[in-house]
Amino acid sequence: MAIARGFSNSIRAFFRTESSGGVFLVFAALIALISANSPWSAGYLNFWHEYEVFINDGLIAIFFFLVGLEIRQEARSGQFRDPKSAALPIVAAIGGMVTPALIFVIFNSGSATSNGWAIPMATDIALALGALALLGKRIDTSLKVFLLTLAIADDLGSILVLGIFYSDGVSLVKIASSIGAVILAWIIPLRGGFNTEKLIKIIHPWSAFLVIPLFALVNIGIQINLPNIDQMITTPVVIGIVIGRVIGKVVGITFFAWAAVKLGFAKLPAALSFKEIAGAGALAGMGLTVSLFVAKVALTDQSAIAEVKFALLLSALISAVLGLTLLRIFSTKQD
Repeated sequence: MAIARGFSNSIRAFFRTESSGGVFLVFAALIALISANSPWSAGYLNFWHEYEVFINDGLIAIFFFLVGLEIRQEARSGQFRDPKSAALPIVAAIGGMVTPALIFVIFNSGSATSNGWAIPMATDIALALGALALLGKRIDTSLKVFLLTLAIADDLGSILVLGIFYSDGVSLVKIASSIGAVILAWIIPLRGGFNTEKLIKIIHPWSAFLVIPLFALVNIGIQINLPNIDQMITTPVVIGIVIGRVIGKVVGITFFAWAAVKLGFAKLPAALSFKEIAGAGALAGMGLTVSLFVAKVALTDQSAIAEVKFALLLSALISAVLGLTLLRIFSTKQD
């Protein structure tokens, strides 16, 4: 695979930053959960409540601007530039979005939470690549590029869904901080040798090590009532998200990738197997940032939003274990 052989230093640096950012995100989420369920929970929640609007509606624009730059870079000089190379992860990403959404609708049809069908769709690049990094050199470059391209296509799909289906319920501030930031990244003129790749290199660490961890600290701090956890697990929101992400992502990504190859739309790289794609599909079930953003737009009931946060954390944990197990077993590249 040409892109694998030409794996540039800038892309390697991107993976390193994204993987490390995944560790920061997990650490921030753990702090949020522990603090929210500690004797100091009231002080913790009150403290971050003061900054919630600034982070969720303002600072998050840096993340979405970076997403726009990554999509722009892929479209102009990455895999998106070659339709044949881009077809496999893009079609797989579509399957990984449609299938979880359908599963969520099945469990929430007719209820007040049915509007949250887009919540299980998005993949968190930092978490997925961070988990993939745990397998080290056992993972072939082709799989890393596949997962990265899939996640970027996933982000693009999520932005389109936000703009088309949720724009009526989004404030102008949220539109500017999400869709507007992505559009700005596409149209901003870059001259004098200051290209998209350099801008990504500058912004990426700020997003990975500051913006996303702060977003987690503000939004992941939910109070878990252990005696009632069995009731929360059985709610339609939690079931729809967990099954949608854990099973829907694997099935949707693997089946759509297989269908694209069989129908001649895409070509499977020699170093990549469908079993490895299934493992990558499982890791794609890890999602927090965009999914939480969608939840806050789609749902108004705070108890439902708390269920979403719990479901996303649970599905991320299960997806990580499942994905790493599958890749450990089926990886074609040995240690």
